[in-house]
Amino acid sequence: MAASAGTKRGEGGRSGRGIGCLLVLMAGLAGLGVLGISLASLFGGAGGDDTRVREVVEKAEPAATRKLAIIEVRGILMTGPGTLGRPGGVTRRTLDMLQHALDDEAVAGVLLHVDTPGGSVTDADAIHHRIKQLRDKGKRVVVEMGDLCASGGYYLAVAADRIWARPTTITGSIGVIIPSLNVHGLMQTYGVTDESVMSGANKAILSPTRPVSPEHRALLQEVVDAMYARFLKLIVDGRGVDEAALRAIADGRLLTAEQARDARLIDGIGYRDAVLDTLSQLAEGGPFTVVRYEREPTLVDLLRARLATPAPQAALTDAFFSAPRAMYLYAPLGSLVAPPAAPAL
Repeated sequence: MAASAGTKRGEGGRSGRGIGCLLVLMAGLAGLGVLGISLASLFGGAGGDDTRVREVVEKAEPAATRKLAIIEVRGILMTGPGTLGRPGGVTRRTLDMLQHALDDEAVAGVLLHVDTPGGSVTDADAIHHRIKQLRDKGKRVVVEMGDLCASGGYYLAVAADRIWARPTTITGSIGVIIPSLNVHGLMQTYGVTDESVMSGANKAILSPTRPVSPEHRALLQEVVDAMYARFLKLIVDGRGVDEAALRAIADGRLLTAEQARDARLIDGIGYRDAVLDTLSQLAEGGPFTVVRYEREPTLVDLLRARLATPAPQAALTDAFFSAPRAMYLYAPLGSLVAPPAAPAL
């Protein structure tokens, strides 16, 4: 009987502690609600990064009822790691900000500052498409090139109404690449062989552990040629240039701002004030308040920034060592160590 009574008292104690823990948890959740803090805001929940776009006023006009938004595109155009299953990276942030401008009826135009060596074919195309959506809705878009606006950076730029470059901008690098390294010879030196079992002769195409056969190279060249043809068509359609003249310089070469203007790849060379004036004239109906979009970092973003590999190196490593993919990218192999940049003085 004594043992039975002790057991009941023990069970009662555990039950009481469980209720106490539950009450503490409920109080904590209530406290978060009072403070306006949610797990989504801390970790970038499924609501999307667009909900975390904030506006910083660059130039206030008291009588203005419409806005011009400045959006910066910096870094390699690849979808990176996100939070709670949602992708992140330069592409995701850019798409979210463009969507924010698309949804805001007060936004009459967007100044897109582009400083990138390019990136994934699909990522560049997604941003190009979103810019076209803005224009289809009557919002004007002007691209302002930074230090480097090459390859996929130029791909997305041709969707805009106008393209401006700085006097020191490097652009061009029009073309497609499927980055790949091959260590087959090195493996032979050390007696290592690839014994993968495949369902078909092309399953391991561009494997770094096998020599690239002429058949595989021909198949990959077809993919590159198709992506290249799409790139050229978008430039011809967007810029109204002659395709034959375009092909003469669309061989991957880099161009100065003056060379790009002479080839009609851009509209002007100048600085922010001139670019904003152009956008204001295109948007009409001013005066405008000028705002800059920023993305509020989550707790996970801050922690990852402390621990992760620097983004440019990580993205380039992915480009060369992950599954082969077509890239609109200016990134010489040495960029695995140092990210591509414009010439320095």
